[in-house]
Amino acid sequence: MVLGRPDDHYKLLSWICAAIVRANPGSVAFCEVEGSRFIRMFIAYAANVNGFKLGCRKILFMDGCHLSRPYKGTLLAACGLDADNHLFNFAYGIVCGEVIEKWVWFLQTVMECLGGLKPIIMSDKNPALLATVA
Repeated sequence: MVLGRPDDHYKLLSWICAAIVRANPGSVAFCEVEGSRFIRMFIAYAANVNGFKLGCRKILFMDGCHLSRPYKGTLLAACGLDADNHLFNFAYGIVCGEVIEKWVWFLQTVMECLGGLKPIIMSDKNPALLATVA
Protein backbone atom coordinates (compact mmCIF):
# COMPACT_ATOMS: atom_id res chain seq x y z
CA MET A 1 0.00 0.00 0.00
CA VAL A 2 1.44 3.34 -1.05
CA LEU A 3 0.45 6.31 1.07
CA GLY A 4 2.03 9.00 -1.09
CA ARG A 5 4.88 11.34 -0.36
CA PRO A 6 5.44 12.50 3.23
CA ASP A 7 5.14 16.10 1.98
CA ASP A 8 1.53 15.39 1.01
CA HIS A 9 0.61 14.43 4.58
CA TYR A 10 1.10 18.02 5.73
CA LYS A 11 -1.84 18.96 3.50
CA LEU A 12 -4.08 16.88 5.78
CA LEU A 13 -3.19 18.72 9.01
CA SER A 14 -5.79 21.49 8.60
CA TRP A 15 -8.45 18.87 7.89
CA ILE A 16 -7.37 16.83 10.95
CA CYS A 17 -7.53 19.90 13.21
CA ALA A 18 -11.02 20.73 11.91
CA ALA A 19 -12.09 17.12 12.57
CA ILE A 20 -10.76 17.33 16.14
CA VAL A 21 -12.78 20.49 16.82
CA ARG A 22 -15.90 19.01 15.19
CA ALA A 23 -15.68 15.73 17.12
CA ASN A 24 -14.65 17.29 20.45
CA PRO A 25 -16.63 20.50 21.05
CA GLY A 26 -14.64 23.01 23.05
CA SER A 27 -11.29 21.72 21.81
CA VAL A 28 -8.73 24.08 20.32
CA ALA A 29 -6.91 22.70 17.29
CA PHE A 30 -5.49 24.62 14.39
CA CYS A 31 -2.70 24.44 11.87
CA GLU A 32 -1.14 27.44 10.17
CA VAL A 33 0.35 27.09 6.70
CA GLU A 34 1.65 29.53 4.09
CA GLY A 35 0.83 28.04 0.73
CA SER A 36 2.05 24.48 1.08
CA ARG A 37 4.60 25.34 3.80
CA PHE A 38 3.87 24.24 7.38
CA ILE A 39 4.28 27.03 9.96
CA ARG A 40 2.88 25.80 13.29
CA MET A 41 0.15 23.72 14.91
CA PHE A 42 -1.60 23.69 18.31
CA ILE A 43 -3.89 21.09 19.87
CA ALA A 44 -5.67 21.12 23.25
CA TYR A 45 -8.57 18.70 23.66
CA ALA A 46 -11.56 20.00 25.63
CA ALA A 47 -11.44 16.97 27.96
CA ASN A 48 -7.81 17.75 28.82
CA VAL A 49 -8.49 21.45 29.39
CA ASN A 50 -11.48 20.70 31.62
CA GLY A 51 -9.62 17.90 33.39
CA PHE A 52 -6.76 20.25 34.17
CA LYS A 53 -9.09 22.99 35.44
CA LEU A 54 -11.16 20.63 37.60
CA GLY A 55 -8.77 17.95 38.81
CA CYS A 56 -5.14 18.96 38.56
CA ARG A 57 -2.78 21.02 40.63
CA LYS A 58 -2.41 24.47 39.12
CA ILE A 59 1.09 23.77 37.81
CA LEU A 60 2.02 23.41 34.15
CA PHE A 61 5.21 21.65 33.18
CA MET A 62 6.54 23.05 29.90
CA ASP A 63 9.19 21.56 27.68
CA GLY A 64 10.23 21.22 24.08
CA CYS A 65 11.43 18.17 22.19
CA HIS A 66 13.43 18.49 19.00
CA LEU A 67 12.06 16.60 16.03
CA SER A 68 14.44 14.91 13.64
CA ARG A 69 14.46 13.34 10.20
CA PRO A 70 13.66 15.41 7.13
CA TYR A 71 11.04 17.60 8.86
CA LYS A 72 12.84 19.30 11.67
CA GLY A 73 11.09 21.41 14.27
CA THR A 74 10.15 21.33 17.92
CA LEU A 75 7.26 19.72 19.76
CA LEU A 76 6.21 22.02 22.63
CA ALA A 77 4.21 20.42 25.42
CA ALA A 78 2.30 21.56 28.49
CA CYS A 79 1.43 18.94 31.12
CA GLY A 80 -0.23 19.15 34.50
CA LEU A 81 0.04 17.02 37.61
CA ASP A 82 -3.08 15.18 38.74
CA ALA A 83 -4.13 14.20 42.27
CA ASP A 84 -2.21 10.90 42.01
CA ASN A 85 1.00 12.70 41.01
CA HIS A 86 0.77 11.51 37.42
CA LEU A 87 1.44 13.72 34.42
CA PHE A 88 -1.71 14.95 32.72
CA ASN A 89 -1.38 16.07 29.11
CA PHE A 90 -2.80 19.54 28.60
CA ALA A 91 -1.72 20.83 25.19
CA TYR A 92 0.96 20.51 22.57
CA GLY A 93 2.19 22.44 19.60
CA ILE A 94 4.63 21.98 16.77
CA VAL A 95 6.81 24.92 15.73
CA CYS A 96 9.98 25.47 13.70
CA GLY A 97 12.26 25.87 16.74
CA GLU A 98 12.53 26.47 20.45
CA VAL A 99 12.90 30.26 20.28
CA ILE A 100 11.31 33.11 22.23
CA GLU A 101 8.62 34.09 19.69
CA LYS A 102 7.45 30.47 19.35
CA TRP A 103 7.25 30.03 23.13
CA VAL A 104 5.33 33.34 23.38
CA TRP A 105 2.81 32.08 20.82
CA PHE A 106 2.47 28.72 22.57
CA LEU A 107 2.04 30.23 26.07
CA GLN A 108 -0.48 32.81 24.83
CA THR A 109 -2.52 30.07 23.21
CA VAL A 110 -2.34 27.93 26.37
CA MET A 111 -3.46 30.90 28.50
CA GLU A 112 -6.41 31.51 26.15
CA CYS A 113 -7.46 27.89 26.72
CA LEU A 114 -7.24 28.39 30.49
CA GLY A 115 -9.39 31.51 30.56
CA GLY A 116 -8.41 33.54 33.62
CA LEU A 117 -6.56 30.73 35.39
CA LYS A 118 -2.86 31.50 35.96
CA PRO A 119 -0.92 28.35 36.85
CA ILE A 120 2.66 28.11 38.07
CA ILE A 121 4.98 27.21 35.21
CA MET A 122 7.77 24.68 35.69
CA SER A 123 10.51 24.17 33.12
CA ASP A 124 14.02 22.91 32.53
CA LYS A 125 15.28 26.51 32.48
CA ASN A 126 15.33 26.79 28.71
CA PRO A 127 16.54 30.36 28.02
CA ALA A 128 13.78 31.05 25.46
CA LEU A 129 11.06 29.84 27.84
CA LEU A 130 12.52 31.78 30.78
CA ALA A 131 12.49 34.98 28.71
CA THR A 132 8.92 34.29 27.62
CA VAL A 133 7.55 33.70 31.12
CA ALA A 134 9.34 36.75 32.51
